[in-house]
Amino acid sequence: MIKVSVNGKIKELQKGLNVSQMIEALNYKTKGFAVAINTTFVPIAKYEETIIHDGDTIDILAPVQGG
Repeated sequence: MIKVSVNGKIKELQKGLNVSQMIEALNYKTKGFAVAINTTFVPIAKYEETIIHDGDTIDILAPVQGG
């Protein structure tokens, strides 16, 4: 297991997860998240190849409806 900070909260995840697997493991259901790891934006096209590491700081921003 590894420990990461997700939106300011410490979470334990399996070692070796990519961004898509992490989103699923954290039970995020909505599609279209913006994800940044250590303040660097990760494009959706890179989710499958971007691996989460111990100590990473992850920000997940869900889309907001309104006007």
